[in-house]
Amino acid sequence: MDQFLFLKSPTGLTPACEEAREWLAKKKLGATILVEPHEMRNGPFFRKWFALVEMAFGYWSESVKTQEYKGEPVLPNFKHFRNDVTILAGFHHPVVNLKGEVRLDADSLKWSKMSEKTFTDLYDATIQVLLRMVFNGKICDKWPEEQLRSVAEEVLRFAA
Repeated sequence: MDQFLFLKSPTGLTPACEEAREWLAKKKLGATILVEPHEMRNGPFFRKWFALVEMAFGYWSESVKTQEYKGEPVLPNFKHFRNDVTILAGFHHPVVNLKGEVRLDADSLKWSKMSEKTFTDLYDATIQVLLRMVFNGKICDKWPEEQLRSVAEEVLRFAA
């Protein structure tokens, strides 16, 4: 089941990320939606991580070479990018697919599954992954760590 972030606003629940906005835009006015409420312990910190990954995806997806599979274009996908970043940051677990191959699945970012300390470690590891894989001078301009952390703070201010 997909999960989306919402913020409490004077008018009700407001989407807190692009995925939530897109999901909600597809719903008809007056639709009944089941919500399993879970208040996050540190929502702003999660939104900062999410905004950082969204920003990196924007840079990466503009630079990645489009490929084809069976004659169809294969386009960048934010959900897969986010999972890849999480796996490369070291937050994954092995699973076996139907072919008997072992692959890695990204760990769940749910607060019920990840402690505050673990999420802080994920954030720091994500910075390193993005510096190595996106902001490396090959795909995008090379950024120092301080710049990426500063931009993440700035993006959060505009995303909030």
